[in-house]
Amino acid sequence: MTLILTRMRSLVPHPYRYIRPIAGGVVVLIGLIARPAQAQTPPEPAPAEVRTGAGLFEESAAGAEPKAESDAGAASPQAFELNGYVRSDFFIGRSAGSSAVGLQAGYGEVALQLRTRKEKYGDAFAETRLNYGLQQDGTKLNVDLREAYVNAYVGPLDLRLGHQIIVWGRADAFNPTNNLTPLDLRVRSPLEDDRRLANLGLRAFLNLAPFRLEAVWLPLYRATQVPSVVGPSYVDFKYTNYPAANLQNGTEAARLHLELAAFEASVSYLYGYAPLPGLALNGVSQGLSVGDSVIPQAQPIRIERRAYDQHIVGFDFSTAIGDALALRGEAAFRSPPHYKRRVYAPHPDVQYVLGVDRSFGNLSVIAQYMGRVVIDWQRAKSPEFSEDPAALGSGVPAAAIDQAIPLIEAELRVRNQMLFSQLRKVQHLATARVEWLGLHETLSLSALGFLNFTTKEWLAFPKLGYKLSDNLTTSVGAELFAGPSGTLFGLIDRQLTAGYVELRGGF
Repeated sequence: MTLILTRMRSLVPHPYRYIRPIAGGVVVLIGLIARPAQAQTPPEPAPAEVRTGAGLFEESAAGAEPKAESDAGAASPQAFELNGYVRSDFFIGRSAGSSAVGLQAGYGEVALQLRTRKEKYGDAFAETRLNYGLQQDGTKLNVDLREAYVNAYVGPLDLRLGHQIIVWGRADAFNPTNNLTPLDLRVRSPLEDDRRLANLGLRAFLNLAPFRLEAVWLPLYRATQVPSVVGPSYVDFKYTNYPAANLQNGTEAARLHLELAAFEASVSYLYGYAPLPGLALNGVSQGLSVGDSVIPQAQPIRIERRAYDQHIVGFDFSTAIGDALALRGEAAFRSPPHYKRRVYAPHPDVQYVLGVDRSFGNLSVIAQYMGRVVIDWQRAKSPEFSEDPAALGSGVPAAAIDQAIPLIEAELRVRNQMLFSQLRKVQHLATARVEWLGLHETLSLSALGFLNFTTKEWLAFPKLGYKLSDNLTTSVGAELFAGPSGTLFGLIDRQLTAGYVELRGGF
């Protein structure tokens, strides 16, 4: 029975990366992967480059009223605005399972962004992307409807309905309150925002200045995607256990904003299924016993990604101190029900961030301290084996299944503790983001750094960008991960550390 797990360390797939968020263990990882919006809503994209879309209910260029003309020469207002980009990216790093350097990812992509003219009672937005090439999940053509939604404005009430990305939080790189948007951690891109995934939902704002009441409803569950990893022949990772599409399984969240001239803050509450599922045992297929021998059965141990529900209470704020210094903070308490009997759910924890922004001419710096405290924490331990698992082949005898299940679940607790960034009861972390603009803002030098002082994990994302013309840019950079054995970054460093180059043309 020892066989079952030949150190289930090889059983569980590498969570993938970065943070960001698999991150913060993953929340940390997740946080870094997806750089949060600095304002309450995503910024309006420049005409030459497609991004996520305009900030929620912001006025867009397409929505501005045209200047009045004489009746004789009056032109009808433009019904929509269309822009986008074409880009090509190459990521070079070590190949999986070897020290050889090769192509980790390479693709060409075209994106189209459509925005209708803003009317008195509403407007609409859609973005789609097509790319072909090599990504973590192989070489193929990917078609991505990134967002497609309609806005309605009814007096003090603003509504957005459709396929949309919702980002909460004010901190940089790591957002404890941002638990609505899943990520696709298989995507290799210089832009952190590209890893976010939209979901069908309703978002509403009731504007009662200086307060705004925000409500979100996501009726469908969409999970964070991680790269597939080839495991032992006796383990099958293809299974999932996600909430069914019904009203009872939706995610509901509310957020109350206070918006003053020099101070902004919000409190929030969320209940629903976490975008990042845990790992759970789906079942064990027994081998066929013939006399004293065992005829092994292929992939007898079935591991699934299983979603868990959670309550989250959050708070964030931002303010300015003088003209040059900004202060921001964020905190959240996460509580998954029945966590003690659910291997695939994290323990309750408190996460918090405090950061400062400062500009020195063309140089801007964001520095943050982050912390995490896990409630009712105990270190998960891998089971010990005294026999050689290979001696049993790849099948599990019927008599050994009952003994095998507790060992498998014990190893899954170890892996989930790593996945959810709960390797220690208390953790201390820090991030720093630096950017310098030169040559009349055509040249940019930037870097994002992350260090977990407790687990000794770190990452660095240096980047050099140059604007060749108004619509053509190029960038080169790297994504570097490192961590001790038994940590998340220690698992993903060889798989994700790479240098990259990108050429992008916008229209």
